[in-house]
Amino acid sequence: MKLEEVAKIIVGQIMTRVSAENRNEDDTIGIVKVLAPKAISDGIIVKEDLGELQICKMIDEKKFTKEGDVVVKLSTPYDATYVTKENEGLAVPSFCAIIRVKKDEMDAKYLSAFLNTRYVREILKSKVMGSIRPMIKVTDLRNLDIPQVSKEDMEDIGQAYILSGKKKIILSDMIETETKIMENIVLKSIKKGMENEEARNQ
Repeated sequence: MKLEEVAKIIVGQIMTRVSAENRNEDDTIGIVKVLAPKAISDGIIVKEDLGELQICKMIDEKKFTKEGDVVVKLSTPYDATYVTKENEGLAVPSFCAIIRVKKDEMDAKYLSAFLNTRYVREILKSKVMGSIRPMIKVTDLRNLDIPQVSKEDMEDIGQAYILSGKKKIILSDMIETETKIMENIVLKSIKKGMENEEARNQ
């Protein structure tokens, strides 16, 4: 079956059309959080990489993330992510597309896992070979073949994929913490060495 048969695909907002940048302060009507493409990495949303934008025009409500959405980057490496409750309300830029599944026909978590496979990425890459701007078209997504999988298998694979994503976040946090600990140890040793050097020179 084709993806368009089980989901609605919405292109993100062209941000330059709503940005209040280089305008008068009076033109600003608010600030929105933006799901920048770099914030989608390896199937998860990296909160530290979310952006903010002052806007002068309202953004269509359908271009904000909702729980259960799948957001895919239209440029390489074509990462996709499942949107959880905590990541609702993010404005999606035009470099990404929102996939809203028909819940009775497709499991969004499974779809996110499927889109992040090397198999799908190779298919998407083949669509833009030779292009000056290697961005996939929404029509390519709509025509993407989705294998027929039982509802039970979709749910099981989808849940396992989300659990894997949570593990990645925990591991990423552990790596970051370990890096900071090691850096502090090194900096303390440098400081101590400099103090000892100053003491010897007095």
